Amino acid sequence: MLIINGTAELMKNNDHLNKGDRYEFNMFSLNMPLEDQLAQIEDYLVTRGWDNIEVANNGIIEDPSEIQHEVLLTAYEKAKTEGYAVTINNQSLI
Repeated sequence: MLIINGTAELMKNNDHLNKGDRYEFNMFSLNMPLEDQLAQIEDYLVTRGWDNIEVANNGIIEDPSEIQHEVLLTAYEKAKTEGYAVTINNQSLI
């Protein structure tokens, strides 16, 4: 499973996040490598109201027991069935 970390700007109004602010995200993709997934990842995020996407890091999760954070583990499991899953840090970047 591919894991991607980066930032994106919120382009839609949201009850909990501020439109126009940048937020850090973690994303899981069932498909690899990253280079082959960039257009699909962008489409996935843009349809959910995110743009100006910057990928900072990426890697491969071979063993889900390496994931210690419950929210990330839930996203990993979701990506196994839906192909993609994203988590957003609810603190905007300054």
